[in-house]
Amino acid sequence: MNVSDIQLVLADAGYYKGAIDGTAGPKTYSAVAAVEKLHARSYRKPPDRWSRRRRLIGAAQAVLHAGGFEPGHIDGYVGHNTSEALIAWRSKKAGVSWSVPIVPVKGARTHANQALFPRQSDMHTFYGAAGGPQCTAGEVVLPFPMLLAWNKQQVIRRFFCHEKLARPFTDIFRHAVKHYGQADIERLNLNIYGGCFNYRKKRGGDTLSTHAYGAALDLNPAKNQLRWGADRAQFAHSDYEPFWNIVMAHGGTPAGYAWGADWMHFQFARL
Repeated sequence: MNVSDIQLVLADAGYYKGAIDGTAGPKTYSAVAAVEKLHARSYRKPPDRWSRRRRLIGAAQAVLHAGGFEPGHIDGYVGHNTSEALIAWRSKKAGVSWSVPIVPVKGARTHANQALFPRQSDMHTFYGAAGGPQCTAGEVVLPFPMLLAWNKQQVIRRFFCHEKLARPFTDIFRHAVKHYGQADIERLNLNIYGGCFNYRKKRGGDTLSTHAYGAALDLNPAKNQLRWGADRAQFAHSDYEPFWNIVMAHGGTPAGYAWGADWMHFQFARL
């Protein structure tokens, strides 16, 4: 997300009246201040101590959030949710679809333990209402520190998921570090945390994401982007087969195996 992107978003919402010139000058920051004042309650933390760059991003996030584009936390950092929100906004303005088709891979790798968890269409019955307190009641204490994907200065030592999934998530990472060792976990970027619970719809869709149930996890999204196939995704490499085997043995469904894209993502729900 560059300054021109931010100016376009702010201009479209009526906050910015200057040229789309990619230069964050007084008019741009005046628009940012107006957004901060009007949408103060949407911000995760008050932005008054943020850097100028974070304030710019935060303002764009707040406007995208108000427009229903679901950029994730309004925190002034560009992660994959913010990037996808910008794609959705651009696509809507252009009058084109931003949906991400999910087509099951024929002969996809599977494990019998995946049957312990529901199909996506039955998640409400198995997990209860999306966004309910049970969706973040499970605590996963990690056996190694992770780094937040969009702010690697922030260390993640635990995260929260659905109460039914704390054990399998915990066991996945416990067995992963036992197999690879700490050094290879870091070398392979399996320590880059991209988020678990997030009450939102599927990108470009009308149904809720598995993240809305606290039943999915993303890892290293920058190198395993939503629309990338095995030809581009880092996690499609053979080095990661043991990790995905561990995920499946504990009931998880890797998106890369199930529908051939979104290699950052695995979920406790079958297609």
